[in-house]
Amino acid sequence: MPHKRKKILFVDDEASLLDLIRQLMTHFSGGAWEVLTALDVSKALSLLQEHRVDLLVIDIHMPLVDGLQFLSLLQRKYPNVLKVMLTGDANDSHRAACLAGGAELFLEKPRDEGGWRTVYATLHELTRFQPEEGFRGVLRRVSLQDVLQMECLARNSSILKIHAANIHGLVYVKEGQIIHAQCGERTGEEAFNYLLGLAGGEFDVTTFADPPSRSITGSWEFLLMEAARKRDETGPVTPGQSDSGFQTPATTLSERPTPSVVPVIEAGQTTAQPVRPQSQLSLPTGTKPQVAEFLVCSLQGEVLHEWQCSNPNGRVSFLEFLAQKARQLTQGMPLGDFDRLEVNGPDGRVVAQIQSDRALLVRTRPAPLEEAAAPGPNPVSP
Repeated sequence: MPHKRKKILFVDDEASLLDLIRQLMTHFSGGAWEVLTALDVSKALSLLQEHRVDLLVIDIHMPLVDGLQFLSLLQRKYPNVLKVMLTGDANDSHRAACLAGGAELFLEKPRDEGGWRTVYATLHELTRFQPEEGFRGVLRRVSLQDVLQMECLARNSSILKIHAANIHGLVYVKEGQIIHAQCGERTGEEAFNYLLGLAGGEFDVTTFADPPSRSITGSWEFLLMEAARKRDETGPVTPGQSDSGFQTPATTLSERPTPSVVPVIEAGQTTAQPVRPQSQLSLPTGTKPQVAEFLVCSLQGEVLHEWQCSNPNGRVSFLEFLAQKARQLTQGMPLGDFDRLEVNGPDGRVVAQIQSDRALLVRTRPAPLEEAAAPGPNPVSP
């Protein structure tokens, strides 16, 4: 089966440069790329509505709406499209702003054909992470949330049909975004939350068709988090039949013995922090917290300082993932900037903090009083 051509959109206000890029990228890709170009943001938005673009490559300095402003708009309207900044004005402040704004990469415009070949190789490697058509099969012991997350991450268009006793519902996914849900007289987010709160039933993923209306506009990440929160608060909905389950583990969210995860969001002088059971925060008698590992990295993933980290790359990947999700969370709930994530469990505590120019991770463990007095990592100024 021939591979589907990737659609790559380059946005730059220099027409001659766009012509050169189109020729070189088409040549380097051997025709595997369909190269689209736009001289301004207006044309780029028009192309995004007409095509399912796999990758956007954006210049910073453009008239009216510059690359950074366009990147901010794209993060809200097309959060799942890969974005790369390509500029002739590469500096640390631009790099930090672009990567913090949602760009996957920050590249400098090359000056010769060899440099453009390197740019192509970098972009090609990035697009390889995009889901492609492949094997199909049956997944067992997965939840509705798992299926919806896979459909959205793959930017698929499909309809999820849900059946539970006499209940029948539909969830519509278009190009990786949940756009409509209906169940009886319920529609929109009310129907979506109800369906994801069901305790048992069956589901099937079918070919996409346009819904009767578009009743959902929020990001799919926020929708899934909100549905999980409501299910956790109210418990699963049992539609008058034995719990056959969505082929998922029998335990509900409220029954699962997970550690306490406490996001702290600061807006001005107000700190929103869920109440945590005291038993999860208290340390065993005769112990004190001791630093077990410590890591500081830049927002570009460079390790600046680490102490006793058995897997620094894994910690950096976690911090990069957290920074990305933090941006999505603050967009979905405008309560202020994300400050840190705390995870408390019986074996210790992890604190991850995202700052404007770096990210930090500290893991502590309970240790006997005499052991806890041992020296820890050298202090690093925040």
